[in-house]
Amino acid sequence: MLKQRIITALILAPIAIGCVFFLPLLQFSAFLIIVLSLAAWEWAKLAGFEGEHRVIYAVVSLMFYGAATLVDPMFILVPGVLWWLCAFVLVINYPSLTHFWSSKIARSIIGIFMLVPGYVGLVELKQSADSEFLILLLFFLIWGADIGAYFSGRAFGKTKLAPKVSPGKSWAGVYGGIAFATLLAIAMCLWMGKPDFMSARGLVFVLACVAIVIVSVLGDLVESMFKRHRGIKDSSALLPGHGGILDRIDSAIFSAPAMYLALELVKRLS
Repeated sequence: MLKQRIITALILAPIAIGCVFFLPLLQFSAFLIIVLSLAAWEWAKLAGFEGEHRVIYAVVSLMFYGAATLVDPMFILVPGVLWWLCAFVLVINYPSLTHFWSSKIARSIIGIFMLVPGYVGLVELKQSADSEFLILLLFFLIWGADIGAYFSGRAFGKTKLAPKVSPGKSWAGVYGGIAFATLLAIAMCLWMGKPDFMSARGLVFVLACVAIVIVSVLGDLVESMFKRHRGIKDSSALLPGHGGILDRIDSAIFSAPAMYLALELVKRLS
């Protein structure tokens, strides 16, 4: 299993980084739509669909990705923020509030509220100045949070974060993930020569990093909650050793809107 994980990661990481650096906006958007359509196909399983109904759900998601490009991104991202708040309530109260989202229709709608803001957030980041830096920073925050959470959780993780949703996660893991990811982000800024991020707006930048990491943890917990409800371990087996695409990008699709909104906040303060 570990060998499969390493091989898959070595294949996927260059593809992801190459798409960020070398694909123009239109091709980047098309690549995202393909990836997120596969993620929608996986989410359909979490929503309770099987067979051709999963394909139909993925096709319907394509319509939402297309429609999202025709409106102001804030019309997509602000409801996405409201969904984070709802998701937080659902996770901390699991399973007592399951009746609110247990129907296929409710879970289908939730899937759209997760995937479409993630798509919009990543596309908007791609269109921003320093787009490569910003998207890489997003990845570094997520990867750093995972690494920090793993080691601090193993060393100090006695108090569980959400034992009914994901028994392996602890509060120590969250704190360690936030600390390591933020330090990694600051080091990346210094290494890539981004003094504007480390000037008077440095505090805002650090707070934004913390918020993005928290949102990424929430994204992972939300998917874990739905998988636990369905009694499955992985969203699919598309990525050997890693499970499904959704298992790899759940944090990113939650965090991308947060990254874009944080960028807009920093701009307003400049």
